[in-house]
Amino acid sequence: MNKKPLEGIKVLDMSWFGAGPICGRALANSGATVIKLETEKRIDGLRAMAPRPKGGRGYNISGYFNNYNSDKKSITIDLTTSKGHALGLRMIEWADIMITNMTNRATNQIKIDWQTVSKVNPQLVAAYMPMMGMTGPYKDFQGFGAMLTAISGMNHLAGFESNRPVGVGTNYPDYVINPMHAYIAILSALRVAKKNKKGQMIELSQYESSVAAMALPLFAHDNANIKYQRKGNRVDFAAPHGVYQCKSTEKNNDQWISIACLNEKHWKSLSNLINNDFFTKNNFSNITDRKNNEDKIDQIINNWTQKHTSIELQEKLQAKQIPAGIVQNAQEVVEDEHMLQRNYFVKLAHAEAGERLYDGTGWQMSKTEIGMNSAAPLLGEHTFEICSEILGLDSTEIANLVADQVLF
Repeated sequence: MNKKPLEGIKVLDMSWFGAGPICGRALANSGATVIKLETEKRIDGLRAMAPRPKGGRGYNISGYFNNYNSDKKSITIDLTTSKGHALGLRMIEWADIMITNMTNRATNQIKIDWQTVSKVNPQLVAAYMPMMGMTGPYKDFQGFGAMLTAISGMNHLAGFESNRPVGVGTNYPDYVINPMHAYIAILSALRVAKKNKKGQMIELSQYESSVAAMALPLFAHDNANIKYQRKGNRVDFAAPHGVYQCKSTEKNNDQWISIACLNEKHWKSLSNLINNDFFTKNNFSNITDRKNNEDKIDQIINNWTQKHTSIELQEKLQAKQIPAGIVQNAQEVVEDEHMLQRNYFVKLAHAEAGERLYDGTGWQMSKTEIGMNSAAPLLGEHTFEICSEILGLDSTEIANLVADQVLF
């Protein structure tokens, strides 16, 4: 295998919580040297969040934080002080890439706006990820993924007809859409910067990035004046399309399977497998007929699925090339034989949290190494090393900055 694709690229990660750190981790897993800059006055809020090892306390053992910050180094600088701000600018001068998902107000307060940083490092790729963008009436709004799923329209579609929105169950934009959009934008800008010796600012509105996942209902409204409503697990373009209860097992009495008939071939195969008189008599050879009888069809399918375990059904349905998948809980995903054989999960030994399981990169490359090598850093773990090797400070200078509470 060749070396990782981003080896030699230097990243200053000034982000926190979800979208920014996950983007930073993707860059680190791709080989970039990523330094996470925090301060003890304002640490990454994920450090204080569960899950934690039983009985564990402190800022270094959050599974949440450690999962999204592997392969990084940590330095703690108080950027609100004049000396700290000067050190921060020197770190920006060192970097090829800077990432922040602070509010516009915070970015301006600590003076890491584009106008400032571009003068310090004209070749810098600076990715700013304010929730609502840098302009517009909502530009100073604060919030996280839970707000984005609401304002983007995701929550409006999550739930069953005639009931209130139930939400999507996770801060989805934080974990997938926004960090990966940022990752792609950064790589694109980096390519230009290396070619032309000129950096640029990336403005990623997490609101706009999240709305990109809502293309179908938005275009339906704009092009056909169709207003999407909550339908539970159903969709307009397929039937049956749902989640059905299955037979309990000793290990799990809450088993379900998802089945989606996207075309007539899927439906015919499912109908033959179930072999129900109602299906035989009525044929239901087109989507319109099936949608008009969806309640009855779902009832028959549910009666059938409750006679089988979800694993049995998945094997039977997939053998007939019918889209179907078991509904797994977290433990079942971690123990999934398919995931284990593909070595998706990675065990890393953390200095305080111990050996823990972390999720992988989500992609593999045939000729280039990708993936995690080291656990997340302790708060300020590499402050002395970075100040010495990158900033060129001697031990006396570092000690004085610690005494002045510029470094921690």
